[in-house]
Amino acid sequence: MHSKKRLAVTASTAAALLIGLTGCGGAPDQASDDGIGPITFASGKDLTGAMPQLIDMWNEAHPDQEVTFLELSASPDDQRTSFVQDFQAKSGNYDVIWGDVVWTSEFAAHGWLEELDPEKVASPDILPAAVESAKYDGKIWAAPFMTNAGLLYYRSDLIDAPPTTWEELQAGCEIAAANNMDCYAGQFAQYEGLTVNVAEVINSAGGSFLSEDGKSVTVDSPEAREGLQHLVDMFENGDINASGITYQEQESANAFLDGKVMFLRNWPYVYTAASEEGSAIAGKFGTAVLPGLDGTGISSLGGINLGVSAFSKNKETAKAWVEWMQSEEAQRVLVSVMNQASVRSDLYTDPELVEVSPYLPTLQESLESANPRPRTPNYNAVSLAIQENAYAALQGTASVDEAITQMAADLEQAIQ
Repeated sequence: MHSKKRLAVTASTAAALLIGLTGCGGAPDQASDDGIGPITFASGKDLTGAMPQLIDMWNEAHPDQEVTFLELSASPDDQRTSFVQDFQAKSGNYDVIWGDVVWTSEFAAHGWLEELDPEKVASPDILPAAVESAKYDGKIWAAPFMTNAGLLYYRSDLIDAPPTTWEELQAGCEIAAANNMDCYAGQFAQYEGLTVNVAEVINSAGGSFLSEDGKSVTVDSPEAREGLQHLVDMFENGDINASGITYQEQESANAFLDGKVMFLRNWPYVYTAASEEGSAIAGKFGTAVLPGLDGTGISSLGGINLGVSAFSKNKETAKAWVEWMQSEEAQRVLVSVMNQASVRSDLYTDPELVEVSPYLPTLQESLESANPRPRTPNYNAVSLAIQENAYAALQGTASVDEAITQMAADLEQAIQ
């Protein structure tokens, strides 16, 4: 899937498109009085081809509680629409749904998800940041299955050590210019990736968008202005090429893989493509945590949560299955076969897995300080408010002060 020529990655996080399901059809309508029986798992398209291995492992051990695949669209937006329609109909056709971490609050607030036992799906073995993504109103509404955080990719053949602050990164731009390269690339087109990147600089400067409970707006602050100003300054002084305003994950990754940019903010999947035989930068790059204002930056959290439908006819099996999907057995397949980021903290230092994916210890460090994107039942409207106003500032059609002031006003409307 990952080639130097083209990387098929879009929207929210790379993870949101990397796994889905290849089978079709739903489980038989076999409801039992004890909530145990066949279930249907609804997700997007499987671009790894490996999810059936996990499903088969469960089905072989639980022949009376088989999981049936239901393949939906590859588009996260279309997936969400399908989930919402099923929930609104209270049909229970989808016993378990695969959902971007930002959907959990929305679905829980509407009463569409079954509350889960934190002792079973939010144990100390599960990364705290992943657990936070599954919370709403102080309760656990989904089982974290896959997580993700941003990494800084850098040209290790041109610098001795990665930058740890924004100032150090910008100092390295002189080396990029001397080598006829762009300095920095991220995801700055107006889409979910921009929300992710803007959240990272604002959080890393000490700012935020909403309160912890999601009920009040906090973005109108000096810290938020300082974070957004950092990106605006990089565009204005050329540290980010003007073409970077069009970059999503694929375009920014390709620029780095082609040797055209020195520093890249992207997801862990880029490591595989950069290391492939024939890559222009194989052996010439490294990974680090994102830099921040005065030290380590704060990544936005990506990933997938597994939610049990409140309308499922076999809830006990659905709960048991999502718990098993967090097990070491299942999560090893996630890392070693699917090349995805586990929610289990103990796997990030496992020698066998680190040998296959050397970036794991760095990713764990990034995950330890990662922030979920704003938790709110109205996430889509909140993200749009962030995107539109940040984009105006990056384009130069609004000052940073104007953009933050308007963002705060738009967020007030969004959370109502």
